Amino acid sequence: MDKRQECCFKEKCYRKNPHHFKEYSHSHLELLLLTFPDFQVDNDPGGIGIQNLREQLKIFADIEKTFTKCDETNDSNDKGKNQNGGAYSGNTNTSNNMSAETSNGTTHKRQSTPDNDEQRKRQKIEAKEEGGSSVGISRPGKSKVLQKIEDSAPFYYFLNKVKDNPDTHKSSHSIYMTDLLHPSLGNLKSSLQINFMVELDWLLMNYEVTKNSGKPLVILYGAEDPQLTADNLPGHVKAVRIKPKYPFGTHHTKMMVLVYEDDSVRVAVHTSNLIASDWENRTQGLWVSPRCPKLADNAPPLSGDSPTKFKSSLLRYLTYYEVSAVQQFTYAISCCDMSAVNVFFVSSVPGSHKNADIYQWGHRALSKILRQHVPEEAKKWSVKIQCSSIGSLGQTPDVWLENELGRSLSCYSGGGAAGALPSPGKVELIYPSHEDVLNSYDGVLGGGCLPYSRQTHTKQPWLWDHMYRWKAEASLRTRAMPHIKTYTRV
Repeated sequence: MDKRQECCFKEKCYRKNPHHFKEYSHSHLELLLLTFPDFQVDNDPGGIGIQNLREQLKIFADIEKTFTKCDETNDSNDKGKNQNGGAYSGNTNTSNNMSAETSNGTTHKRQSTPDNDEQRKRQKIEAKEEGGSSVGISRPGKSKVLQKIEDSAPFYYFLNKVKDNPDTHKSSHSIYMTDLLHPSLGNLKSSLQINFMVELDWLLMNYEVTKNSGKPLVILYGAEDPQLTADNLPGHVKAVRIKPKYPFGTHHTKMMVLVYEDDSVRVAVHTSNLIASDWENRTQGLWVSPRCPKLADNAPPLSGDSPTKFKSSLLRYLTYYEVSAVQQFTYAISCCDMSAVNVFFVSSVPGSHKNADIYQWGHRALSKILRQHVPEEAKKWSVKIQCSSIGSLGQTPDVWLENELGRSLSCYSGGGAAGALPSPGKVELIYPSHEDVLNSYDGVLGGGCLPYSRQTHTKQPWLWDHMYRWKAEASLRTRAMPHIKTYTRV
């Protein structure tokens, strides 16, 4: 029996990566393969293009041969012994992400079903529950997505939905990429996606399934990717790779700016790369702004900012790119009212910053904010941080972890011995152990978002004394490896 989960994009899926077909089933391609064994499809139900569909069907057929052999072997084994699961694609890890179990523990068999209106409705509802958003079913009043975002005030903070944990799909504090593009949040006019890694076909599918395909999209990205070169892009997409001027700089920002037809703006700052795996079985964080309306035409310049200076901080960061394609978004932001935004926007840019500029960027900017708003008593609390990757921190903890980052996060304002913190305890770092990774939903593959090499660790063995294991039972995400980055004081 095939235990792969049905791809939530259904017939709109136009990916051709063999790994995707090994991980997800595609019932519409099964039906097409029965009708067109020579791959010469003459209809395009999902609107992805006949040629693209034919190429996709050929790749799908090769993958299905592997699964057919697995099914025959499993059927033979089932006659005389208990089947041990996890035999798909040569993977014996029972924590793989090919499960098709629902929240009540039942398993769906892959089968052909009549193509009628009721079935199409059911598919859209399933897509919403699996992390997508239904855009074809009318509901009275506000959509669940819009209601969820409005109810999240005043924090507007979310975690992503975890694919293999259905309980997270029901949470009022969990959202998915397609939720952010849902039409009920506004009729999208254009959007800016800023990220490190971008999987173009997956990103465009999210726009497609929310009926936003063809709308102007600007992508700023960091990791080199031939797919994002101008020759490979659709006409409505412009992609610009950001190469920092400084040798040790990298472009790692993850945020989006959504501009709607009425010129209102919504901003989302998050921790996920724009790749499918980052939105599936990992723990990610998202802050989603309220919808910021356009200012009146006679509004004075630089108006519409909040007490936290969110608007001016955001504009300063976007302007730093010096990319012409971003100017339309800085203009839209400058013309909207962000006075209701109640958070600070802290950004970091590579470079050598001096004098007052030091406190405009990075952890120094954060330290300035904390010193202004954190009560005196809190300055004695211990510093707890959590991250997904660890680099070289120096031979001793006071080189950077405590003397630089620790001082900023503890509201340290100078004085005392070098490297000393005002808090009674050391900086505590939360990071998954090897056992945590093996027990994750994706097994050993779950560690793919946790780069920390043995070579680096041997140079800083002192870090062991600062490390604590990852555990997130309250949010049901202990087994979803963290790509999120957090900081708190206790």
